[in-house]
Amino acid sequence: MPIQVTCPSCSGAFKAPDSAAGKKAKCPKCGGVIQIPAAVPAEEVYEAEEAAPRPFDDDDFEVEPPASLPAADDRKPCPMCGEMIARDAVKCRYCGEIFDPVLRAKEKKSAKGLSTDEDLSVFEWVIAILCSGIGCIVGIVYIIQGKPKGKKMLLVSLGVQLFWFLVQVLIEAANQ
Repeated sequence: MPIQVTCPSCSGAFKAPDSAAGKKAKCPKCGGVIQIPAAVPAEEVYEAEEAAPRPFDDDDFEVEPPASLPAADDRKPCPMCGEMIARDAVKCRYCGEIFDPVLRAKEKKSAKGLSTDEDLSVFEWVIAILCSGIGCIVGIVYIIQGKPKGKKMLLVSLGVQLFWFLVQVLIEAANQ
């Protein structure tokens, strides 16, 4: 018969197996340490159900701080949500606030979806340089779609066309 246990920290209730009687366990909700009471004989369970249940008090548990948590001086409150986080944390694990400016910029960039649309691919560079007329058209289409690389593609294509126009003018001037 499972043992009914209530966490003193979060008041969460759960059932522990009989084999855990007298042992310490970690609360599945808040992670607090709970002392599982010894198994109660069936007669006492019947009497306990008739009487009003008493809430747990501090004498019921010997709570020891978990060894995995950092010391109190290694933690600070999050400026956004107030939860205690590691002093050198770059992101709050509770509210998701990012403190590192480089990571924040990277997250903003990926949230906007600009990471793939900012730079021209190799194929787009080839189109813009070797087929500059088509590159101008593709650049205009990208600008209409709101992609940041459209302006870059249009400028590269126009620059290539201007370069070849100047080469043509210089060749004609040299022939005369």
